[in-house]
Amino acid sequence: MSRKTFILAIFVFTWLTTLVGQKSELSWRWDEETLIQARTAEDADFLNEDEKKVILYANLARANGRLFASTFLDEYIRIKKLKPNSYTRSLYDELQHVRDLPMLLPERDLYKVAREHASWSGKKGYEGHKGFKQRFTPIMKKYTEVGENIYYGPYTPLEIVIQLLIDEGIENLGHRKNLLSPKFNSIGVAIKPHKIYEYNCVMGFGQYPRTYLDYVQ
Repeated sequence: MSRKTFILAIFVFTWLTTLVGQKSELSWRWDEETLIQARTAEDADFLNEDEKKVILYANLARANGRLFASTFLDEYIRIKKLKPNSYTRSLYDELQHVRDLPMLLPERDLYKVAREHASWSGKKGYEGHKGFKQRFTPIMKKYTEVGENIYYGPYTPLEIVIQLLIDEGIENLGHRKNLLSPKFNSIGVAIKPHKIYEYNCVMGFGQYPRTYLDYVQ
């Protein structure tokens, strides 16, 4: 391992530990390569730090669902003292089979769609996906499929991802399906103030015909 790679790995582990605010052994259970690959948003200058962290956690769940469940999900449920229910149990079961999904790569056009809806919803106090088709139509020449998740309330980046993965009260588990869909490989995330819920986070997903290897080369 080169000195540069070693320093980067140390930085990634330290950063993850800082994000979750807990002991280092939790982050050290993740291998160096996975942590580095999950940080696709590191250089996305159109995202703020919390938006980048949302993408990081989403990518970790997609990279190794079993490990995500036994680290971040376990710790979140313990700290929040959540009681097991059909949604958490089904999430644990599903994550056991999630591995090596395409990393979600930040895209400026998806971010703009997410930002506009998050800003408009926040100012109006709106909740929902109103105008979904109209908002995504201008970029549909680029993406073969798109999707959208929205979180409302006070947040940490990890909480946004885990709450949308649990998807309690959503019968079709649409938010979880988007986060764990093998079709999606692109994302835009925008977190804005909300008139009623304090904050809302909009995620725009896209299927763009490329691979992670194309991105890093």
